Amino acid sequence: YMKKKLCATFLTLLALMVFATSVFAAEARWRNVTKITPIILASTNTYSSVINGSEGTTKIDCTLILYEKNPSGTYSEVSRCSSTHYGQKGTFSGTANIKSGTTYKLETIATVTCNGSDETVSTTFEKKC
Repeated sequence: YMKKKLCATFLTLLALMVFATSVFAAEARWRNVTKITPIILASTNTYSSVINGSEGTTKIDCTLILYEKNPSGTYSEVSRCSSTHYGQKGTFSGTANIKSGTTYKLETIATVTCNGSDETVSTTFEKKC
């Protein structure tokens, strides 16, 4: 359990560092991914990410983790989902009880196979619903 928590914390920190480095040059830092479009919607209680792979992408393994911001300012995981899409573009989505006026953070972690080579990418998106 501790190892899992440590791994999750490390992944979150890694994602935050990567995300903080360059929000605008997102495409430049990935080899197998051209674009990730995260969406959090309170109206439909859904969260999703559309992942566009580079030319030659055959498989996208994706895990989405939705966190809710607590009044104390810390985040706690409220939902997660994982799935695999075969092809160059994949839409991954999950459902959760998303409350209006609450801030959420969606972490997208994907392993993208392009021309036989795997690359793991991650990004974090924050939104007040």
